[in-house]
Amino acid sequence: MELHDFINLVARKRKTIFGIIAIFILLGVGVIGVQRFKYSSKSQLLVVQEYNQTVDAYTASKSNEYLSSVLASVINSNSFFTKVLESGFEIDSDYFGDNPKDKMKKWQNTVEAKNINDSGIIAVKVYHTNRAQAEKIDRAINHVLMTQNAAYHGSGDSVKVRLIDQPITSNFPVKPNIILTLGIAIVLGFIAGLIYVYLTPQIKLPSPHYYGQHVKHTQKEYFSDMEDHNDLPIGNYDTSPASNDLIGEGGYNNEIDNKASIEDLARQASMRNILR
Repeated sequence: MELHDFINLVARKRKTIFGIIAIFILLGVGVIGVQRFKYSSKSQLLVVQEYNQTVDAYTASKSNEYLSSVLASVINSNSFFTKVLESGFEIDSDYFGDNPKDKMKKWQNTVEAKNINDSGIIAVKVYHTNRAQAEKIDRAINHVLMTQNAAYHGSGDSVKVRLIDQPITSNFPVKPNIILTLGIAIVLGFIAGLIYVYLTPQIKLPSPHYYGQHVKHTQKEYFSDMEDHNDLPIGNYDTSPASNDLIGEGGYNNEIDNKASIEDLARQASMRNILR
């Protein structure tokens, strides 16, 4: 199919494409509807290790990077989770369930922590259905990292964790991302619509004039012509004048359907010529 033909086809089928896009939008709304809306709270901390003057800057930087990576990883551990619940920030422990396995799964879905490049900075993000709880959990994580970090490394009091960005909590839910979800639904719907139109183009059948251009316009003329050539097939056929009124455009007779179609008659005549 040529490009301009496909563009014309898309223009003719635009209502179909819009309908498919609408279906995908409804699916996107369904995906959004089955999820719980969550607020976010995010903060950043800097890991600093004290060295004497004999340690070069590169070694100190790599050490800070390593420590921040370790601390970011332990945030998702069960030990750290327990310390956060016991930190005194009035965190709702029932939100995480009763089963230890469910608790850890919920905790890992609630908190995201990562080391930012080689800077020694830990970025913390907390997602919760309750805005106040999201901020409390974020503050509790920061508190545990700053006061109890020595439990997760062997450098003792030489490692300091400092808060460089206070928790910032969103005023509106950020999960699920409604704009992103609907945008993806529209794009996928448009692509699906184009694929549908390409795979099922409109097929135009030739008009009846094409099939009947070499066929006599009346049944009487058809049989008369065959009699002249001694090609009339064996059988009884209505050749009365009244039957001519039944001939439609293109040379077809509705009553012939009950006996034999014109194509069948022509085929029989041709076979008779072959057998002569």
